[in-house]
Amino acid sequence: MQPARICFPAGRRPGFRMAGLALALLISVGAVRAQEADYKQVLVIPTNDAVLVRLPLTDVTGKVRAKERTPDGFGLPLAPSRTALGANHYLEWQIGYDLPTTNSPSAVPQIVFTRKGETKYGHELAKILLDALRLGIVSTNDLQREVAALPRLAERTFEERETVRVEPPQQPDETGFARAMQRVPQFIRLTDHGAVQIQLKPRQRAVGFQAMVYVCVPLDRVLTMAGARRTAGPARTKETVYYRFDRENAGFLLDIVRAFAMASRQHNEDIGNILGKILETHAAGR
Repeated sequence: MQPARICFPAGRRPGFRMAGLALALLISVGAVRAQEADYKQVLVIPTNDAVLVRLPLTDVTGKVRAKERTPDGFGLPLAPSRTALGANHYLEWQIGYDLPTTNSPSAVPQIVFTRKGETKYGHELAKILLDALRLGIVSTNDLQREVAALPRLAERTFEERETVRVEPPQQPDETGFARAMQRVPQFIRLTDHGAVQIQLKPRQRAVGFQAMVYVCVPLDRVLTMAGARRTAGPARTKETVYYRFDRENAGFLLDIVRAFAMASRQHNEDIGNILGKILETHAAGR
């Protein structure tokens, strides 16, 4: 299997239709909430025409990590406070869509479903989608098309048909050590606004591998709290940045939905439940 090459298209910059001051005013309510929350938390903040996602820039062990682009597509973790973060770097965000409780600022209590007897509440992606639907960034037709595609995508999900391949060890060399190779598959979707990756990772509480979805946000496309594009440079202590979902990159948001639908049968089923609840909640005006 040839390694995927990851690169973010250069040239076209994201269109920011609002002045920095106006954007700062729009997120002021969310900013107060952000100051009270732990800086490592991912926060979803709707404005009047966009959904902002606050991401930590210096959490090197959490679900959002700064990386340098590499030809193999997996990226190289780095020390954000000692690296001039810019066009050659991105944030790898292990995006989620549910929680077992509502104890998160980005939880959605009205998006509730059951998985294997356990109650789950919408989180992160679910909130982004619900807010995006309310703002007209995506439409009910968009989400209904994703629902209609789920059965087809469930037939060939990544987790069920891909494996981590291990090549047999070679003969030991003069040191007595033998070389072995492990090949890990990766699916990747590149867009002008970032990338979406599906990777196989070892299961945390069971044997085998599970499909994980990562959103790769280019660091030359993130915003500061003031609404300006972040300039290249090392990260400050507990620095956070914002990624903006609006009509310009609505397709990228739907790519994330599709990645989960392709990742595994369980993800496919969960996404179906979440999209159904979002459409139901929106229709009821809740």
